Parts: sequence; C-alpha cells; structure tokens
Amino acid sequence: MTSAMPKRLVAELPGDPARLHLHYSHGHPAVPYDYEDTLEPWHVAVTYGIAGDEEWEAEEGDGGGHAPAADSKVGHLILWRLRDCTGDNRWEAADAESGDLEVIVSAVLGRSGRTGCSAAFEEAVTHPVGDLLILDRVSLDKAWRGFGLGPALAAEAIRRLSGGCCAVAVFPGMGEYPEDREQVTETYRLQAKKEIAALWESLGFQPFRRGVWVLDTALRQPEELMQARRAELRALGRPSNCPHSPESGLPDATAAAEGAPE
Repeated sequence: MTSAMPKRLVAELPGDPARLHLHYSHGHPAVPYDYEDTLEPWHVAVTYGIAGDEEWEAEEGDGGGHAPAADSKVGHLILWRLRDCTGDNRWEAADAESGDLEVIVSAVLGRSGRTGCSAAFEEAVTHPVGDLLILDRVSLDKAWRGFGLGPALAAEAIRRLSGGCCAVAVFPGMGEYPEDREQVTETYRLQAKKEIAALWESLGFQPFRRGVWVLDTALRQPEELMQARRAELRALGRPSNCPHSPESGLPDATAAAEGAPE
C-alpha cells in the first residue's frame, strides 16, 4: 500500500498527533437561496485536544518544549458537498464559488451541469449516482507539516462526510511556496508533484482527467488505506519512536503539499 511517510524528524513534532481533534461545522438559512441547497460548505477545524479535558496534562520534551495548549487550533479543512437532484445547475453552482471547484465539476459532469455525469466519470466510478464530495483545502500550521498528517486528517473527514456520495474529488496543488522563490525550479516542481501525488494515492485517490483525482467510495481500498493512515498516526505519537532522517532532498515540497489542495 502507498504510504505518506514523514519527511521531518519525529522529534520535531510539537505534540502527540493522536491528540488532534476534528470539529465539523456547517450552517445554512432555513430557506436556502442562490445555490445553497446544491453546494454545501463544510469547515473542519483541527485542534490540539479539546477544551475542558480534565485529564489533560502538559507534555514536555516534544520538539524541545511544551506541547500546545488544549483546544489550540493547528489547522483546518474545507470540503464541499455537491448535491444531486436539487433542480439547480450544478456546474453553475460550482463556477459561482471558485475556479478550482469549476474545474472539478466540469471534469465530472461536463458543462451542462444538469443531466448526469460525464461518460469518463461513469467509467471511472463504480456507482456514478448521487452526491459528490469535494476536498477543497487541507491546511496545517507549519510546525505540524511534513509528518504525513494531512492525508490522515483528510481521510477522517472524508469518512464522516462522504455518506451518500458516489465519489470524492480533489484538484491537488501546492498550497504555498518557499520564501525563496528561486528554489522553485523545474526539478522542484516535478518532485513536489510526485510527492503530492503520493499523498493522495495514500488515501485511494486515482488520477481522473484535467488534473482532477477521484476516490471511488464504493471500493474497499479507501477504508483499508484509512486504517493504515491511522496506524501511522498512532506510531508517530509513541515515545519509543526513533527519529529517522528525511528521505527527500526537498522536504519543503512535502510540507507545501500539506497546505494543498487549494
């Protein structure tokens, strides 16, 4: 199975990643207007622990200092649920929100946006009927990047939000670039692209078309890969772990990938 191996020393972790918590939020008016009945935004806040945890104990020795305070925010995810059979033009709903969503939806539906999916999508997905979940953004504070946490968190969010969805789609890209833009050579871009691809393959995404990747929710593989990501996350938090050297000569590429997609 593909693995999202960390590219930074385990000793650099600010705290135990097993203590990260995901908080889901979605709000809407009682009577939806515009495209709110068709394109649902979901925001997932990532915190270190939760407020009011009586068993919380300050950790020392992680990264040479104290662990973050309980309930401190360390990142967020943004996902969209594109609902079927609402009467709205789904392509227009995505296009009105952002260019990246338009790219994804036009690859899946075609520009008609109303009648079914594209022929390519019907061939790529086991049951191409129902809602589509779109993974739009995975962002972590810099201190938490480079350990393969982004895919693990994305897998957990997808598990909880993909019920009734025939697939999950993503348009991966570098979330941010290094401060010294001269580092962004063609070699850097190719290496970053390779590492980003490995991150999403580690969740079961497969390249589709026009730069869009798709995860088929009807397959067993995504569940197995999620369990593998959970095991890796638990292993990162074990005190017995020995720091291992980065495997890549371009660690910033993976760190930037964990700010993606955007």
